[in-house]
Amino acid sequence: MARSEKQVAIEVDAASVLLGDEIQIGGRALSVLDLVHLSGGCKRVTFTSGETLIITPRTTLTVLRTAKGWDGPC
Repeated sequence: MARSEKQVAIEVDAASVLLGDEIQIGGRALSVLDLVHLSGGCKRVTFTSGETLIITPRTTLTVLRTAKGWDGPC
């Protein structure tokens, strides 16, 4: 079977957010471009739109992440 990519919704925190994750904020899908570690386990998330968001270790977000290796159609 062919390998394809599929986006899956997962819950992340400051420690597990990754570049390329897509976060829905205010009805808009924002893609993570850059991550900067701040003091206290916080992270500054910069999106491809230029906007930024600071998340703390206790912040949880639902993101869409591309998972490779799924079988079946896209």
